[in-house]
Amino acid sequence: MTKKKHLSLENREVIAQGIPAGDSAGRIARRIDVSTSTVTREVKANRTIREKKLTGKSKPSIRCANYQDCQKSGSACKKCSTRLTTCKHCKTRSCIASCPDFKRKMCPDTERWPYVCPEKCSKRAYCGFPKCSYDAEAADANYRVRLASSREGIDMSDEQLLSLDKIVTPLVKQGHSFEAICFTHEEVGVCARTLYNYQDKGLLSTANIELPRKVRLKPRKKNSHAGRDRVDRAGRTYDDFLALPLEEQVRVVQGDSVCGYEWNEHDVLSLHMVAYAFQFYLRKRHADSEAVVKWLDVIERALGSREAFKAIFPVLLLDRGVEFDDWEGMERSCLEFGRRRCRVFYCDAMESNQKSQAERNHEQLRRILPKERTDFDALNVYDIATCCSHVNSYPIAGRGGKCAFELAASILPVALLDELGIARVPTNEVILKPYLMKHAVEQ
Repeated sequence: MTKKKHLSLENREVIAQGIPAGDSAGRIARRIDVSTSTVTREVKANRTIREKKLTGKSKPSIRCANYQDCQKSGSACKKCSTRLTTCKHCKTRSCIASCPDFKRKMCPDTERWPYVCPEKCSKRAYCGFPKCSYDAEAADANYRVRLASSREGIDMSDEQLLSLDKIVTPLVKQGHSFEAICFTHEEVGVCARTLYNYQDKGLLSTANIELPRKVRLKPRKKNSHAGRDRVDRAGRTYDDFLALPLEEQVRVVQGDSVCGYEWNEHDVLSLHMVAYAFQFYLRKRHADSEAVVKWLDVIERALGSREAFKAIFPVLLLDRGVEFDDWEGMERSCLEFGRRRCRVFYCDAMESNQKSQAERNHEQLRRILPKERTDFDALNVYDIATCCSHVNSYPIAGRGGKCAFELAASILPVALLDELGIARVPTNEVILKPYLMKHAVEQ
């Protein structure tokens, strides 16, 4: 059994399919290679619970499991308007909304596997208990919300924070730094960086002006990018690529992105046909996986068939950038529903040398669009096509002085090149200098 830290959406879909089929928790656990307790805890923690709508005369307090024995009077709410009756019979407000002892009354059938309402329950139509169900997408969303919320706040109780403040604040007012306090008072129990974080959140009674060094320094920049979903690359790793027959490996097309300034919203998708040294440059939105799929769809439609696309792009070898996460969309044909047009593989993390040919050929594009000097937002589709035309028209010393257009003439149809706006440039007119795109390059 493989030890896994978290269940994926695919695992939850297997659970959601197994519950209505009547499968046991053990059988489902074997399918996704986890322990039985993992499956049962998952269903109980992330099932959807819907309360039945109350009628006009119904009391919300009957939803509490302690309803029969409850004798609370004036203690469920912080400010009670009357203490003449028990909380459960109060007509002013619902006691279950604020009572710390509230415990939801559940159907006995939902307290054991599969922890959801039975499909063939005879009382389903008029049952007064909360309705329990398990949906994979809702469970995954609930898991992610709980994952984030559990990491919010600080790892310290109110009493501990008050004690810490009594130690730190007087010393800061005497001119001590957080670093000095941490060195001389082991009872603080946290590092100086943590004290700065607490002070930023307003949890300590110190002000920025009392920390002379802090007011001189700029705040640290924070990465605002949202968390990235995990991508299942099983069967698509670099080792899987190396396991392909040699005749398939030599026809590989290496993909990458060429970027401009850090704040640019656009970059260039590079598709390098290794066998023919031909490069496609396509303008797209930065870090947008949908844009990559759309460009592959454009190419397939221009070629006219899935087989024609597969003949030119049989295997794609990509890095692990977010723009290449949608391997299903890249492999899926847009002309033949449910058919695969290519196979996608990924390099190992931080191993760009595994697609060294594409990295090497980017040097020619960088001669036109220098790094850290080019505004890619100032370039349009036609500008990128022009760069592509000049780079592929340049004679290659290692290929007998032939250019990429000559090498790929036998496999690339004119219709595809016309659709992408790519055309051969006479050798003496090829320009690999920044002034070719002077409107976008900082001089």
